[in-house]
Amino acid sequence: MKKLFKIMVPFDFSDTANNALNYVKNFVADDLDTEIILVYVNEIDDEQAEEKLEAIKVEFQSHSRNNIKTIIKKGLLQASLLDVQKAEEIDLIFMGTSLVNNKKLNTNTSSFVLVVDCPIIVIPKDYANFKIKKIALVIGEDLIHDSKLLGVLLQVARRFKAKVHVLTVKQGEADYGYTIVDEKNENTIMYYLEDFYSHHLFVDGPDIPTSIFKYAEEKDIDLISILPRNHAKGKVSSEGALTKALSEVSKTPLLVID
Repeated sequence: MKKLFKIMVPFDFSDTANNALNYVKNFVADDLDTEIILVYVNEIDDEQAEEKLEAIKVEFQSHSRNNIKTIIKKGLLQASLLDVQKAEEIDLIFMGTSLVNNKKLNTNTSSFVLVVDCPIIVIPKDYANFKIKKIALVIGEDLIHDSKLLGVLLQVARRFKAKVHVLTVKQGEADYGYTIVDEKNENTIMYYLEDFYSHHLFVDGPDIPTSIFKYAEEKDIDLISILPRNHAKGKVSSEGALTKALSEVSKTPLLVID
């Protein structure tokens, strides 16, 4: 495992981006092995972008000893961010969101989570109370296709000594919790998450996002996590729809693992 951990923060000088960066400050704390990379995508010429970004960097460094660097890219937002993510070998992305008409979060973030090949934590604009003690990992009824993806979740749980609740929203009359696949998933989760695994709960709910958010609110969950491609190949598209739905309306930070 490489020593340096790289975090990318797309930044557009908005309150949403500032909120995400504040979350990152708390997340990294004084971990000197973590590098923060602020990325501003200049879709329309902004002659002051470099100066403004440098000011953000200076302010960040006045509160943190972490290495931070800035990148300005000219081009389309999504393509430019993907270019930086690949070139810099980013380990984790933090991206802010904001409500549109008080109903859904901006489409830039909810679309980006579907195409980026990197774990990403989505931070709702008004989320200010940083705490990671309880994590809800959402899985479906299908076999986890790549158990190594849980390594990202384990790193977060270790960093904050957080407990991981595993949540499956039941649909239909399937024999949840007692199938061979359920047993394999349970063994995988217990193995990879070590002592940070708390329990696996199966809840009823035809509306999956509503059931997830209800559980998060009732149990005071600090981070919702989802494996968007842990389902059978025929269900990948529907899982993508769930990931997009969660990233659009969640009031709790969302870790999308890919």
